[in-house]
Formats: sequence, C-alpha cells, structure tokens
Amino acid sequence: MKQWLVIVMSVAFFSGCSMSFNYNFWSQKAPETPTPTVVTEAKIALPSTVLMYDLDITDRPYTSLGEVSVTLTKLNPWGEEPTQTEAETKLKEEAVKKGADALIYVRYTKLGASWNRLSGIEGKAQAVKFTRY
Repeated sequence: MKQWLVIVMSVAFFSGCSMSFNYNFWSQKAPETPTPTVVTEAKIALPSTVLMYDLDITDRPYTSLGEVSVTLTKLNPWGEEPTQTEAETKLKEEAVKKGADALIYVRYTKLGASWNRLSGIEGKAQAVKFTRY
C-alpha cells in the first residue's frame, strides 16, 4: 500500500510540474495571416542598386538623408568574424529603408572585444538622394 502511495504521489508531482512548465506551449495562438496591402505606384529599390563612394560626389546634385550605421559582432567567441562585405550589405539595406540612391563617406571600423561585446565591424555612411539623374 505504501508503494502505491509513493507512486501516485510521484506521478501527481511530476505531471503537475510538467503542465505548469509547458503552460505557454499549450496556450499559444495560431499565427495570424497578414492582410495583403495594395500598392498602386511603387518604386522598388534594391540594395544592389545603391551606389557607394568613399568620398563626396562632385558631379551630381543630391540631398542628404542622414547618417546610416550598422554594427556586426560575432555571435559567440568561437564564431567567425563579420566581414566588410557583410557590413556593406547591411549598409545598403539601411539606405534602401531611407530611400537613398547612394552612400557617401563610407567608412569601416574594426571593433575589438570588450567586457560587454565580442569583436566585430562597424560601418557608417551618409545616405543621399539624387535630385537630378
């Protein structure tokens, strides 16, 4: 009789813990389907179309849209260092979000490891929109 009582108490204890631990798992809602948006006129800019310059542009008039910056760090101490190409891609994506045609004064800085960050690379540039093509 004592063995049955121990078995029943163990099952009740462990099943109660597992249900309270997995409560969020069972109570998740189904993902909502996004509503489609209708765009009547769109100018699609791809990151590959954004021009990049190390210095200022002197042959085309432009308006400045502000600075764009990205920081890429290693995911863990044993991971690979982020490359300049990856930083360039992220800079171009940020420029597209601002509606820029080009990036000027592009510069990259290697980041060393510190107590709160792993090593990585930082990219900064000035986003510009051409006023005349």
